[in-house]
Amino acid sequence: MVPEPAAPKAASSDGTIIAHMPQAILPILTNMLVAVMFIGAFLVIAQTYPMVRRARWFALSYTFGVLDPLANLGIWLGGNVAVMQAVGFIGFLAALVTMALALSHYHRRRPMWAIAIAILVSGCIWRIATIDAPRDAIWYQLSFQSWFALGSALCAAALRRHAPPSLLNRCLVAVFIVTALHFWAKAAFAITLGTGATEEDFAGTIYAVISQTSSGLLMIAAGLLVVASFLHSVVRATQTEALSDPLTGLPNRRAFDRWLDAAQDDDMQLPLSVAIIDVDHFKRFNDRFGHAVGDEVLREVAACIERHRPSAGRAARLGGEEFVLLLRLERCMALLVVESIRLAIAQLAYKDTDAITVSIGMATMEKGETTSELLRRADRALYRAKAAGRDRCEVDIPDEEVVSSVARPALKVVARH
Repeated sequence: MVPEPAAPKAASSDGTIIAHMPQAILPILTNMLVAVMFIGAFLVIAQTYPMVRRARWFALSYTFGVLDPLANLGIWLGGNVAVMQAVGFIGFLAALVTMALALSHYHRRRPMWAIAIAILVSGCIWRIATIDAPRDAIWYQLSFQSWFALGSALCAAALRRHAPPSLLNRCLVAVFIVTALHFWAKAAFAITLGTGATEEDFAGTIYAVISQTSSGLLMIAAGLLVVASFLHSVVRATQTEALSDPLTGLPNRRAFDRWLDAAQDDDMQLPLSVAIIDVDHFKRFNDRFGHAVGDEVLREVAACIERHRPSAGRAARLGGEEFVLLLRLERCMALLVVESIRLAIAQLAYKDTDAITVSIGMATMEKGETTSELLRRADRALYRAKAAGRDRCEVDIPDEEVVSSVARPALKVVARH
């Protein structure tokens, strides 16, 4: 897809139009159809997946790109050469500049508007000023292709500056760098192979075939990588949604189960502790104040747990009014963390509701124990905390171990039988 025109058609003696198909017309038509398909694909993606609505920007970029092959076809069909030249050049340059803006916008960063507008406006002025310039001059070919090289370089710069590091983004940067270099290389090919005596002769040259094919392939590569990036974002967002609790924003039971599976196989030196946290008399909150207040209480408790958990811990919502904390700490430190969370939740106040308290059951993994057994022990300790009056933490530990002095009066240690 480059803004260089094709050859005109001729008419037979009986008035029937005979289309002398120049050899570059086929890649020109192919580029146009591919651009239309990308426009459709980006619009469908934007409509189907709300998290990538910014795909519309890429559809706009390829819409500008369609103007180039349309201008080439316009010359072949007998349109005004000067007008078609300007439309093709400006359309393709606008496509590259819009692509750079779209890449920044997609990654939720401020686009480089000033540079983009400067390139586009300067390129338009240059095209209008050189509309009658000799096409075989070296300076003309170099400057002609340099505008597209600048547009491609702006795309690469936008990615390097605004996109997070990833294999897809590195590949996309490489494609735009190669695209920029290829435009300058085309200037050398144009001078060596020739572009035809006039604009109308261009589509009949071997250079036209090389030019249209190489540019089209690179634009296809860029489009496919952008689509792959969209699909990767959709898959990642879907996975995150599947592992998140929509009410509290914490990871859900599925995420917690994955953590346990990974913990069973790792060789970390620090012991693993599990604390199950249950909001006391939560049904009473719902009955007295309504489900909206109950939901807000759960959000407050979740936020409190998240604020007070250590970096070596993970919090999740198991379901209902139950939360869980996974800790990679020594037992004494885990006791401190769990008790501090219980006390922090007791300080919460939401409107004119009853006091918010929690019961906690905790257990620390022993040698040779499975995560399923660990979870059962923590659940048993939670049951005893509820039976003993709630608003307390109970810890299930072996008989021979001594409770650390950090345990407060509300912290009752239950020996395993």
